Amino acid sequence: MVLFGLLFSATAGSGGPGGQGGPPGLDGSDPVALSLGGYRPAALAVGVLGVLLVTGEHTSGALRVLFAAVPARWPVVLARTAVTAAVSLAVLLPASLAALLAGQAALGDRGVSLGDAGVLRATVGTALYVTAIGLMGAALGWLLRSTAGAVGTLFGVVFLLPVLGGLLPSSWGPDVVRWLPGQAGAGVTEVLPGPDEFAPWTGFAVLCGYVVLLLAVAVVVVRRRDA
Repeated sequence: MVLFGLLFSATAGSGGPGGQGGPPGLDGSDPVALSLGGYRPAALAVGVLGVLLVTGEHTSGALRVLFAAVPARWPVVLARTAVTAAVSLAVLLPASLAALLAGQAALGDRGVSLGDAGVLRATVGTALYVTAIGLMGAALGWLLRSTAGAVGTLFGVVFLLPVLGGLLPSSWGPDVVRWLPGQAGAGVTEVLPGPDEFAPWTGFAVLCGYVVLLLAVAVVVVRRRDA
């Protein structure tokens, strides 16, 4: 994520005369989005990792041992979820901050500071968004028990559907797309969400709703089937 941010920011910082005069970020590009532009590849990577943390233990047979020790099973799912969330945030919060600071340094006087309106929220929101996608991946891992199936479903729902949604009629397509999991939460990573997006925290709440729903279904399914 830091490398993507540096690449995007350095490219913008070296191109065109837009940085002369005027407030930062008004040269046609969002300086925060440039710095945090690596969050989508990071979300995919963390989502895949979330899948592997579950399906890997299923393949190795470690889950059988855990479920034998904890017959109720749901505490295992919740504990794994809590650990995944905690570790992800511990890594992603400093990574998001580092990406922002490095990117703004590359932009020079066209950059923004952490104290500017919406910048801190977008930085923290990026870490929260990527973490939520990781938890969604873990939930799909619990549900499908197949690495390929869970990764394919995650990629399709979070990353592919919004692209396909762009082919829908403009009269109602954006209203559908903004409810998709990946698109709903994306506004929290932006200083100024687009006109067709939810307000930042509203959209993130929608994304969290999907994650909670998937985890709830996963708990029910895990309790009812063989390890």
